[in-house]
Amino acid sequence: MTKRSTGLTGFINNRLFLTTLLSTLLASIISAVYTLTEFNIALKPRLLQKAEAIAEVIREDVDLAVQVGIPFSQIKGMDLYLQETATKYPELVYVLVTAPSGEVLYRGGDSDNALPMTSAPSQQHLHSDLALQASFFTRLINGGRDLLRLLPLGAQADGQAENLYLPLTSNGHSYGAVQVGLDTGYIRTQLTDVFFDIAIVLVAVLLVSFEVVMVLVMFYVSGPLQRSESILERQASGDFSVNDNLASKGSIGSFISELNKDSRQLQQRFRAALDQATNGGGAVISDPADIPQTDNRGLGSRLRTMAEQFNLLKVLREKQGSITDARIPLFVFAFGEELQKSFMPLFVSEYYEPNPWFDKDIMVGLPISVFMFVIAAATPFAGSWVDRWGNKRLFLWGLIPALAGYLGCALASSVYEIIAWRAITAFGYAIITISCQGYIAAIVTSENRAKGMAVFVGVLMTATMCGTALGGIIADRIGYQPVFLLSAALAAFAGLLAWLMLSEEVDGQSKKAAAGSKGGIWALARNIRFVCIILFCAIPTKIILTGFLYYLVPLYLVSLDASQSEIGRIMMVYSLIIIPLGPIASQLADRTGKMVELVILGTILSGAILISLYGEASIMTMLLAVAMMGAAHSILKAPLIAAAMEAAEATPEVGRTTALGVLRTSERIGSVLGPVLVACLLAIYDYGEAMVIVGTGIVIAGVVMGFYLKAADKKEALAT
Repeated sequence: MTKRSTGLTGFINNRLFLTTLLSTLLASIISAVYTLTEFNIALKPRLLQKAEAIAEVIREDVDLAVQVGIPFSQIKGMDLYLQETATKYPELVYVLVTAPSGEVLYRGGDSDNALPMTSAPSQQHLHSDLALQASFFTRLINGGRDLLRLLPLGAQADGQAENLYLPLTSNGHSYGAVQVGLDTGYIRTQLTDVFFDIAIVLVAVLLVSFEVVMVLVMFYVSGPLQRSESILERQASGDFSVNDNLASKGSIGSFISELNKDSRQLQQRFRAALDQATNGGGAVISDPADIPQTDNRGLGSRLRTMAEQFNLLKVLREKQGSITDARIPLFVFAFGEELQKSFMPLFVSEYYEPNPWFDKDIMVGLPISVFMFVIAAATPFAGSWVDRWGNKRLFLWGLIPALAGYLGCALASSVYEIIAWRAITAFGYAIITISCQGYIAAIVTSENRAKGMAVFVGVLMTATMCGTALGGIIADRIGYQPVFLLSAALAAFAGLLAWLMLSEEVDGQSKKAAAGSKGGIWALARNIRFVCIILFCAIPTKIILTGFLYYLVPLYLVSLDASQSEIGRIMMVYSLIIIPLGPIASQLADRTGKMVELVILGTILSGAILISLYGEASIMTMLLAVAMMGAAHSILKAPLIAAAMEAAEATPEVGRTTALGVLRTSERIGSVLGPVLVACLLAIYDYGEAMVIVGTGIVIAGVVMGFYLKAADKKEALAT
């Protein structure tokens, strides 16, 4: 991990981050305001024109009935006709046909708020007032009067509907009117949906910008600046060591190379003088202690002192690789994968056909379970493959099944095809994520393990938040299957980034570490502390994630008549909470060393939140539950990985990547069980009861884990 930037590097980093993010924020806000303004300007006139067209159709039908001799007050089936019209168009509150006196003869929809017509305006009056409203709405967006102060056509029903009249005439005489109530609440709802969609896009743009800016700054600015500062400080203190594997790009990199070149030239001159003093012995001396005593004047001693004081024989090998190398490739790939999470159950339900083997609820959750099962089965092999072939190569190989799976889902025509292609995608996902996690684990140290794992978790959460929310918005507008094509494009781009950014040297370090480890899964199975963390925290946490967030929340919200965009926004809150709170929890864990305590607390809170869902169902309740679940999981996500790695250290014969593979496999077992478990419970119980059962089990698991680990700590303390 890179240390906190100070001095010139910190000065430049802070201002560069601030300037870039403020510029992005300002540009995003301007774009959002412009988009919302354009939508507002276009929406109201379009709805008014649609209401006018509906009124015109009704007037023509009434005129036709009157012309064939049916008395105006005795048209049969008129109420049903108007009711069907009002139901068909959600933007209409009511549709009425009134007599010249204003008496309502026929009605459809909610006509309780309709105001009686005091006069019958002409059709030309209607057109002119429509134009007036359109122009007023434009003035409203630009800071004009309040819309509620305008009484269109002389009447407005308590701010709930705008009454539009169209006269009924025969031989130049008015015999009634068609009255249409345009729902102003519908307009506000549409504007609210667009506003939240724009806000989500704004947040996603800022998060993506933050990720991109952070990596670019670390890669091209702060990293080279830190290296240049380090060389300058070293040379200023009289240390002229040479960095033997310096790799820097750009103008700052050229400056570093020149500084390193100066040290190299100085060492070459010293070696030439040393060679001359030792009469050209030809031996390559790398340690000042090996400098021979050349004569009785003590020349060898003085050369040895100079070499030790100024490090004139020292050659450094700078450690290659940084967490930021894997950050952007992992983010882009995970972002593409998360695009489908908000609509996957709904996408599968469109292709569901009754069969004698599985109920619909189980079938809808099956692609998620199969996806997680394949990841669970492939992860242990992926861990050993990483040790054998390296992180970078495995990342690129994992793209092949991932791309095939995305393209297959885009062309799928049945549930079984979707399940098969998601399984293929899962194989690639397992390889790519474990390669990135292994890359980060190879770089971090025991002192900043939780913080390093928080980077991995934070990248996945940022990608989850952006992908889930934007995936719902995109699917709401272009359909489900095109989203898979977008995921394939993002996966291919992630592969290009991985090829450019991941370091081969980290792969070499991982292979050396793997060569020194001979243990495996069975050795870890004897590590009771590690097994306890797996069984009572890692698996239950994933059961909640897939069973509650990815499976139950979309179905529950659909039952509450939530739109696809609303579902995506609510699911986004989970990741939005974890992104800021996760690093805080990881820093607290590193500072206090209370990894296990945070894990226990987060597990118990997760179960308690599920129990709290028992009761009256509402969209707001689900929003609050998702937000609280995000807070609970932010407490335990990074500390869970750190606690598991710390527990695995008690089994030194097991390699780091192998331990991570076992952890990830165990988590995927929970991911597989989640949708199946919840689906089985929903076949018997309602949503609230099912969550109470799952939540109670999670709380019990957290309590058992707490008692056991505390007892183990006391036993170890007494033993020492």
